[in-house]
This record gives sequence, C-alpha cells and structure tokens, in this order.
Amino acid sequence: MARQSSFKKGGGFLNGVDAVITGYEFTDGFAGKPYVAGKMTDLKGKSVDKPHSLNVLLSVRVDGATEDTTATLRVAKNFDEWDVSDEGHTLTPNEDAALGGSSAWGKFIQSWEAAASQGAESEEYAEGVYNYEPIIGSRVRLVQQAYSAQELANIKKLGAPEKRKGTDGKDYARQSLVVEEVYELAQPATKSNGKAAKPAAKSAVKAVATKGKTATAPVDEIKEKAAETLLAILEANGGSIGVKAAGMKVLLTIKGQPELRDSVRAFLSKPENLTALQEDGFIVYNTAKQLIEAVA
Repeated sequence: MARQSSFKKGGGFLNGVDAVITGYEFTDGFAGKPYVAGKMTDLKGKSVDKPHSLNVLLSVRVDGATEDTTATLRVAKNFDEWDVSDEGHTLTPNEDAALGGSSAWGKFIQSWEAAASQGAESEEYAEGVYNYEPIIGSRVRLVQQAYSAQELANIKKLGAPEKRKGTDGKDYARQSLVVEEVYELAQPATKSNGKAAKPAAKSAVKAVATKGKTATAPVDEIKEKAAETLLAILEANGGSIGVKAAGMKVLLTIKGQPELRDSVRAFLSKPENLTALQEDGFIVYNTAKQLIEAVA
C-alpha cells in the first residue's frame, strides 16, 4: 500500500536508461562522502558557512550493469530539522518542517508517482512522516529533464548562472533526474486519496506482536509502555517536546512492533492520557502550550 507523496507545493548521467531502483538513503553527505562543516564562497563571492543540507543517495541498477549507480539529490535545506531513521529510509520532522516539491528529490518522486499512477509514500507511517520504500524494486525509465523557463528565472534571481559548472570545468545545462516511465512495480498499484491509511479500530485490548506470535496488551500495559517511551523521548530531546512531535518520535522509538507502536502513539495523542501520566508523576504536561516536559 502507498499514499500519494505529501510534498509542500510551492549531471547528464542516468539519461535515457532503464534501471531498477535498488534503494535510497537520506543523509547529510554528498556523493557518498560525509558532511564536514566549514566555509565556502557564495554566489556573491562572500565567505559563508557551508550549508548543512538534507540529501538522498539514490541507488539504481541500470539494465545490463553488474553494480549499482548512485546519484545524490537535494531534499531540503536544513538537515537539523529532521530525524533520519537508522536505515536511512524514513524522515521525521523535528518541528513543523515539510518537504518541498521543487527540490531535486521532490521532482523525482512526483515524476515516479505520475508514471506509476500510484503514491510513493508508505502508508505504514503517519501522515507527515516520510518513507518511500514503495519505490524500491520498481523498474523505470530515467531521463534528465531540462529546467523550465520559470526554474531558470528563479536561479537567476538567486544570482546563479543559467548553466552549472561541471567538475571538468565545462558549463552544462541544468537538468533534473526524473522518471519517464514505470515498467514494473515491486508492489501492486493502489489508488490513493493523498491521506494516510486509517488506524485500526481502538479497543480496551490491542493485539501486539511478540516473538512472532500474537498476544494481547491491556490498557495498563499500553500506558506503561507509553510512559517508558515518552521518558526516553524526553531524555533524547533535552527534557521537553511538543505533543505533535512526540507522536512522531514514537515511530522511531518503537521498532519491530507496529501494533504496539500505533497503540502507544494513539494513547499519547489524547490529552486525558497525558494528564493521567502527569498525575502519576511521569511528566509535566502544559496544555496551553501543548508541551510535554520531564519532571524536574
């Protein structure tokens, strides 16, 4: 299952080739090299701090090749606004950050969706949490699409030339890597209304996967796990976090137990449950600011 991507509106290789998308990794590195803070010269010749941007390292296996080819695509300006999962597949915003559809990654994903006639985001995650595992395993036609007149005009407004400088010192037309056609999907195409799948019905007893079997978790057990999870989140975030952000952090904290994860997240989304945790001495809950804090 996959939902339509929820982007905020707003090099000449891998051109005209057929390939299978073998993976991707969100990172602050570039071309496989880790990010190193430092200085750089901006378009006006001034020395400025090197931007700490969020990128994605896309891996594809071109037809007939024996090894993957990788491409680095820009995702967002500020890496520090995001939490990246251990395997590099999932993005959770620290605050209210959203992905822009005009980025290199935004263009790539939207072109994949148009060619596949289905969404690219996994429905296993809450809306506002970004995971694109449905694209892995799809066989596609990749092309380099020239910048539109509007995109070139925007580049000029920033003070940059209409052409980019290659590593060989030559000037090249600005292009975006996009998907022209999707031949095969790793999972069946599904119709999407742009919204996340609805969570399972809530009840006093939830089914929880444990050691490969199905067990039942009473409300008290969920409350206990919610308190434990929330304390870990607070410790990792300097002792305070917004209610909305805490719900997203649950997705990265509880792994391998999707039913329990969803139950805990649903529990923490209710003000009365947060009030109960405060009364039990686990947290301090500021209802006016929608802020959760550690007990001093």
